[in-house]
Amino acid sequence: MPSPSTADIELARRLAPVIRFGDNEPFLPSRVGISVLTAPGRSPSATLDITFEPGVAKVVEYAIWWDWDIQHLYELEHIWLKLDANDQVVGVEASAHGGIFPMTIAEGALPLEKGRVTLVSAPGKHAFSATPEGQLPAAEITSVSCQELAGRGTILINDMFRDALAGLTAEDHRVVKRYLQARAFLPSFQFNQRFDLSTVEFSSWTDLAAWIPGRVKTVLEEVSARQPLLKAVFLDSGDTLVNEATEIFDDEGYVIEAGLIPGALEMINALTREGYRLALVADGRVRSFATILGGHGIEPHFEAQVISEAEGCSKPDARMFQKAISSLGLSQSDAKDIVMVGNHLERDIGGANQLGIISIWQSWSKKRTHIPEFDHEIPRYTIRTPGELPALLEEIERQMARCHMNPVKTSA
Repeated sequence: MPSPSTADIELARRLAPVIRFGDNEPFLPSRVGISVLTAPGRSPSATLDITFEPGVAKVVEYAIWWDWDIQHLYELEHIWLKLDANDQVVGVEASAHGGIFPMTIAEGALPLEKGRVTLVSAPGKHAFSATPEGQLPAAEITSVSCQELAGRGTILINDMFRDALAGLTAEDHRVVKRYLQARAFLPSFQFNQRFDLSTVEFSSWTDLAAWIPGRVKTVLEEVSARQPLLKAVFLDSGDTLVNEATEIFDDEGYVIEAGLIPGALEMINALTREGYRLALVADGRVRSFATILGGHGIEPHFEAQVISEAEGCSKPDARMFQKAISSLGLSQSDAKDIVMVGNHLERDIGGANQLGIISIWQSWSKKRTHIPEFDHEIPRYTIRTPGELPALLEEIERQMARCHMNPVKTSA
């Protein structure tokens, strides 16, 4: 399909719709890609078929770009104006939830306000309807999407841009998720915020498509530079990952077999999928850990292993934690963005607290005391089982994101 001419783009701008957004909509369009179809066929920018009804001479397609949907980085929605031979609008269709739908009001009339096509955009999600009432059937799922499910889609990658966006990491996706979770909102279904689409940059769809991958990367870089994340997760082994009651020793005192605590393997896999950097910080013998963790397939998930036998000291000695920090290329100033998860109040919790590391006590084992002897052994957070850790880390990062958005102001 040939690119639209300058005259085509100017026609599209002149006829550009007005979009009504919810009163507290946080994300507005920033660019539009134009295509002009002169015969029925597949949309150039969506996997949808465009039809020509009697009297339709051309269809102007608006591929509308948002940097953000409340559930993911980048959003395209579409409006199609169907024109007669005199370039008068005789039909309107628009996208919603992956489909294409006619936009009409009472008795099939076009949705015009003061002579302009005017559509309504779903809060946070941007699916179109012809009237505010058209958004109400999906209001419940829209509200959930804007709140509990905010950020769920992370970075949207469709087939069109898959190759150009190759190489994104799990941490890239996580930083986007946290950015959007911090911006979750209760949507308004009062649509008084009017947006004139003609005020944003117009180009051909071909130019917009070429621009999109670079734009996604730019937005990601900007968010990654600002959005705080946990920089590492330190994990103990005994009665944190491994059930010490199942340990079997050889004649030299090395552990040759042990079972994991239920949920430990699933927890490790979940943290790896989310892009957390993991380090083992444990007291014991190197060969024992290689046997146990290697046998369960956990060992490769750790970027660093700090084991007391190799270090010549044991927790709560600060050197154990400092070695883990430096092994990951971090510094002491990063301690506030690191968590230590362990079962021992003195060794794991006390040692972490004294270095400013976020302490998480796992209370699953009854083998050792559950009562801190000193104030510095009081954990910042407590979980009962390994399976609770991913949700807790998510909540910690969400708190970090909210604090970053709304920093506490201190008086001079």
